[in-house]
Formats: sequence, structure tokens, C-alpha cells
Amino acid sequence: MTMKKIYTAAILTLFSILILIPVYSQSVIEIEPEDETTAGFEPLPPGHGDIVLGMDIETVKSELLKDPNFNYRGEPDVSMLPNDDKQVIDCDGVLYVDRGYFQFNDDKLYLITMVLDEEYVDHYSIYAALKDKYGEPSSLDPSKTIWQDEKIRVSLERPLSIKYIDREVFQSLQEQSRAEDSIEAFMRQDFIDSF
Repeated sequence: MTMKKIYTAAILTLFSILILIPVYSQSVIEIEPEDETTAGFEPLPPGHGDIVLGMDIETVKSELLKDPNFNYRGEPDVSMLPNDDKQVIDCDGVLYVDRGYFQFNDDKLYLITMVLDEEYVDHYSIYAALKDKYGEPSSLDPSKTIWQDEKIRVSLERPLSIKYIDREVFQSLQEQSRAEDSIEAFMRQDFIDSF
């Protein structure tokens, strides 16, 4: 074969591949994913173990005393945030859990944060377990992976931690915070304008 024939054959092969790529990719894109409800995935958990979102603080304290993942000491682990209606339980974890944070609003648990010990567990293992159990995440970026439904958000974050969030309470607190920021910005501008 001459160089010209080899060159022509290579160009024709490349041209055929370039023509087939869009046809192949369209057929791949047109495949509809299996519905998660029929795929056998579990619904998102409302918390970890026996500690679930919506519990009052006394119930959470009682459950923490029994939970082998936490070293809860009682009242020294409970603190108040600047607002009177917000409390936090901050306690040491045991083995796989480095620390646990349980945040309350109006005496109801709305956020559980478990900081995991990277000596014993790794990000990929937790991600794979969550994906196998709850399906594809709703959102994925380098800092966090989120699974959510109408009520609950489960967030796997870096550094290695997992959060269980009551979406309704969390969104309400965010809106309240934005409103307070807006009022503060208005008052600041009013003060500046007074000069």
C-alpha cells in the first residue's frame, strides 16, 4: 500500500467514527433511568440509629446515654446558642465517630452532625454505602454529596462528616436569618444616610 492509500484509509476510518459517535451517544442518552422507587432503594432515614429528627432534647439525651457511638456525659455537653430557643448537644464520639453535634430549635432536634474518624472510616466507603442504600445523590460536588426528599436531607461532607437535616425547619431558619440580615442592612444604611 502506498502512503496515499494508507492516509486515505485512515481519514475514512476517522470520518466513519466521527459520524457514529453522535448516533451512539444519542442512543445512550435516550435510555431512561430506572425509577428509584422501583429500584429497591430505601427512603432516607430521619436520623441515625434511635436518634431521629423532631425529638425533644430530653429524649435525645436519654438516647445518647444508650448509644454506643457517643460518649455523652450529661449536662456539661449541652450548651445554649445566643438565641434562647436554640440548644446544642456537643459530645465526644467513640471509635468511628469523632464528635457528634445535635442542634435544636424550639426544643426539637433539626440537625444531627456526626464528624467521623478518618483513621477508621473513609469518605468513599460511606459514599458507596449511602449510594447503595438510597440511590444516586441529588447533588454532588467536591465538598459535599447530598441525598434529599421533601422532608429530609442527608449530606456527606468533607472533612469527613455526615449530616441529617430537617429541611422544613432548616429552610425556615435560613429565611429568618435572611430577613434579619435584610433588616440589619437597612438599619446600617439608614445610619450611614443620617450623616
